[in-house]
Amino acid sequence: MVRGVRGSGARDKNLFEDCTIKKAVIISNNDGYKVNLQKSPRLEYQESMFSDTIDVSMVIINSSNRVRGKSFIEGLPLVGTEDFTLAIGDGNGNVIETELVVNKVTPIESTTQRESVVLELTSEQFIRNEERSSAITKRYDGKISEHMKRILVDNLKVDEDEIDIEETSNNYNFVGNTRKPFYIINWLCKKCIPSVDGKRGESAGYIFFQNADGFHCISMDKLFSQKHSRESGGAGSYIFSNLPDTPVGYDGRVINLSADNRFIANEKLRMGAYKTRLILFNPLNCEYKIEEQDAYETEDGTTHAGKQLPIINEKFSGEATRTTYVLKDTGTLPSGNVKQQIEKNDEQAFEVDVILNQAIRRYNQFSIGSIEVDIAADFSIRAGQTIFIDTSSGTNDNNQVTNKEIGGKYLIAVVKHAINNGKGITKLGLVRDSVGRDGKPHNGSMVK
Repeated sequence: MVRGVRGSGARDKNLFEDCTIKKAVIISNNDGYKVNLQKSPRLEYQESMFSDTIDVSMVIINSSNRVRGKSFIEGLPLVGTEDFTLAIGDGNGNVIETELVVNKVTPIESTTQRESVVLELTSEQFIRNEERSSAITKRYDGKISEHMKRILVDNLKVDEDEIDIEETSNNYNFVGNTRKPFYIINWLCKKCIPSVDGKRGESAGYIFFQNADGFHCISMDKLFSQKHSRESGGAGSYIFSNLPDTPVGYDGRVINLSADNRFIANEKLRMGAYKTRLILFNPLNCEYKIEEQDAYETEDGTTHAGKQLPIINEKFSGEATRTTYVLKDTGTLPSGNVKQQIEKNDEQAFEVDVILNQAIRRYNQFSIGSIEVDIAADFSIRAGQTIFIDTSSGTNDNNQVTNKEIGGKYLIAVVKHAINNGKGITKLGLVRDSVGRDGKPHNGSMVK
C-alpha cells in the first residue's frame, strides 16, 4: 500500500537541504526480525507512466557487523522478497509513505569492517504478478474499466481505495488464457474509449501506471485536459530563469532544463502518428472495407496539452503512412444466454472501426514534445499530474518574452525524488502530444 501526504508548510529556500528518510525498516523472511535502515545515505524513489509499479533504489552501508553481530546480508539474512516500510519527507512537510518488497540485492563492497549493498525495491504487485494463482483465467463480459478493477482487486490484491480507473464507454468480452495481470491490463488499455474526455470515433487509448496515490488507468485525453494549478490538483507552475526572484504567478524555479526533440519525422510517420489506414475484412458477410483517418481532421475530438499538432510539410501530408490489416471478430464471445448469443451473432467483440486507428495515433503522439527539468525537492508531485513550464529571455525587465515553443503545459511522465545525505532534488520527465505554449501560469504572471 502506498500513501502520499501533502504538507501545508510555506515554501522556502532550504528545500534542497531538509530532505530525510523518516522510516526505513526491513523485515526478515525467516523470523520477522526488523532492521532500521533510516540512516542510509542515498535513496532514489521513482514513479513512471511507462512502468506498472513504483521503483526505489537504496544504498545501505553496514559497519561493525551491526545486524545480529554479522554482516547485513548474512545477519538478516537477505535473500529478496523481504517486506520493507519506507517513508521519505521533503523540507516543505510533504511525506511519501509506502510498503514495498525487496526485488534485487547487489553487494558493491565487502570488507571485514564495512559492507555496502544496493537494494532495489518495488511494489508487492510487481512480485505477485508472477504468481500462478494471479493468472487471468476467467471470462470477462462488460465494460473494460470494470474488468481492470476486478483484476487489480481479485488477482493482484490491491485495495479498492487505491484504484483510480476512468470509466470506459465501450464493452469488451474476452477470456484470460492464463495471461499475467499486468499484461492483460496494458492489453486492454489499447481497446478503451473514454466516456467523457475525447470524442467517440476520434480518440482512444488509456495509460496504466502507479504513483504514490495508487494505481491509475486513465485516457490520454483526460490526462492532458487536467488543470496544472496546485489548487486543481496539478503540480503548479515553474520558470527557468536567471532572474534574482521567482516572478509572480509561479510556484518555483527550474534549476536545470534539457529539451529533447522526440519528433523524428520518418519514425513518427511510420508509426502512424498523423494519418492511418485500416483495411478490414468481415468473414460474416465477406465485406472488404478501407478506412483512413487524419489526425488534423479529428483534432476537435481530442484534447491536447499544447496549442496545436506539428504542421507537416504539404508534400508529405497527403497519404496514410501506416496500414493495419484486421479480420473482424464478428460474433465472437457475445454476452447472454444461448438465445441472446445467437441474436448477437453479427456484433463485433472489438469495435475496431472506432478504436484501432484512433489509439495508434494517440499513443504515437504521446511524447512529441519532451523536456527534463530539475526542481527543489517536492514530494507532493505525482506522475500523471500536469505542470506548466516557462523559460524566460533572461532579461531583468518587466517585458521579457517567454519561449512560445518549449513553454506551456506538460504531463509529468516520470518523477524521481533523490535524497543524498539529507539533501534532495526532484527530477521530472515531461511530455506532451502537441507543440506551442497554450495557457498561462495559474496565478497570472509578469512574464508574457
